Amino acid sequence: MEWAQEMAARLGRAVNGEKDRIIAEYQHLTGKSAATLYRIAKEHGFASGRRRRCDAGTCTLTDDQLRFCSTLIQTTAREVKGSILPVSEALEIAVDNGVITPGQISEERLTALLREREMNGAALDAPTPCIRMASLHPNHVHVFDASICIQYYLKNGRGLGFMDERDFREKKPENFAKVKERLFRLILADHFSHYLFVKYYQTSGENALMTFDFLTSAWRGGLHEKAPFYGVPLFLLMDAGSANIAKAILALIERLDIEIPKNMPHNPRRQGSAECAQEIVETHFEARLRLEPATTVEELNAWVNDWLVRWNGTKKHRRHGMTRTACWLTIKQEQLRELPSDEILRDLYAEPEVTRMVNPDYTISFRNEIYRLKHVEGIGPRKQVRVILRPYNWPEVGVVFNDVEYLVAPVGRMAGGFAANAAIIGQEYKAQPETAAQKARKVNDNLAFGDEKKRGDLPFGGTLQVFGHQADKSAVVPMPRRGTPMEVNRDLAVKEIPIIELFKRLRAAGVTITTDLNARLRTEIGESLPVGRADEIVRAMADGNDWHEHGLVQAAI
Repeated sequence: MEWAQEMAARLGRAVNGEKDRIIAEYQHLTGKSAATLYRIAKEHGFASGRRRRCDAGTCTLTDDQLRFCSTLIQTTAREVKGSILPVSEALEIAVDNGVITPGQISEERLTALLREREMNGAALDAPTPCIRMASLHPNHVHVFDASICIQYYLKNGRGLGFMDERDFREKKPENFAKVKERLFRLILADHFSHYLFVKYYQTSGENALMTFDFLTSAWRGGLHEKAPFYGVPLFLLMDAGSANIAKAILALIERLDIEIPKNMPHNPRRQGSAECAQEIVETHFEARLRLEPATTVEELNAWVNDWLVRWNGTKKHRRHGMTRTACWLTIKQEQLRELPSDEILRDLYAEPEVTRMVNPDYTISFRNEIYRLKHVEGIGPRKQVRVILRPYNWPEVGVVFNDVEYLVAPVGRMAGGFAANAAIIGQEYKAQPETAAQKARKVNDNLAFGDEKKRGDLPFGGTLQVFGHQADKSAVVPMPRRGTPMEVNRDLAVKEIPIIELFKRLRAAGVTITTDLNARLRTEIGESLPVGRADEIVRAMADGNDWHEHGLVQAAI
């Protein structure tokens, strides 16, 4: 800066009285303060010629003493107004508590030391460093904020009234209590284009219904033919208001595949776009209401929609150099997600996931649609699945089975309301794939009956021994006392055995029981026979003789 070098040289040559005139001249030329000009001159080689203090740069306090005074200033600060404890009071408290000895340092020197080391109130109140946030395209990030329209409220039957700030302020909260229903101003800003959407509500306080209506109104769009803005964002930034963090609202936002990045408490700078939008609406729109007050909320919303068309469509934004509408219109088709219908939204809010049991034809029903699950691995009739409503894929739905989700399309319907995949009677035949249970039954039948199963066949040809040997598996139990013998007429007790016992005795005698022999024995003997006849048949067949002859003889006896 040539003028700075020139000013420093002139100040160096100036005598008493000329320096103030030179500084005043450059104040007029640059618009800078005298202190700033002297600092600039010093940076370019000017020296005032004053002697340096002998104690300059020295500190009579320890680091712990300075830190104690700084801590007093910090811990007594207010959350909004910041530091309020003067340095003189901090010094007095430190002296009273023996941290600093009386006369060790002056108030002026303590003030200078705290300022030099950036430990004073001004330095402590400075905002923490931040970074600028960017979005990638329109509808990538939306910023949402709610605020009370403190200047206006609806009088009972008399339209919109103006709140006198001398009466409605933080020191007179009782006046706010007199207003039963106030006007809330809700704002949504597209972070990329800074396109604004505003809507007013008359209510006693924030609630989930108001938030739901506002967000769906903004994302549905279509409120004005010259307002093209609509669509669901990928991310939503909003404050931690009670209505916004209601579980139902958060759940709905999650089901719409919108992510809410975590927010640090009391961090309004994250809401910078919304805060800026609130100020724009208050100063450029609401200020006009003093000249022409609205009488109803409907009229107020009609006016703000009209004003938004002009603001978004004509005012260029300094960051991107376009109007907000023109910038939003750069959105690409794949970046534009349409809000589902009101019916789908209600289901997303109330019942986004249900459980269904698979029908014998491998189908389930959901919202009057039929879905076939034949392709789902491991599925079968009477199995239970979870059906999840996917709003951007409807009528396709997510079907979860064994922790795996499948996106399934409906089969549709033909005339008469029949499923589109149904077999036409007399024209075609469609078979369902075999289930694991059906396949197991086939293998079991083949093992038990061979390739061909006939009526009346016993499993494994009746060769299995399943009775008559169970008692052998039990230990002998001695009888503690003897019973009284009982006389029985032998003629009344003709002992018979079941035919299965005959089969056992024949196998024990080495006789092979074929399927044909099994059938002939059952036909001629029945299900039981006397013990004596059984013994005769076993002996005859073991010797290779005709068992019929012995059987008949035994029967005649």
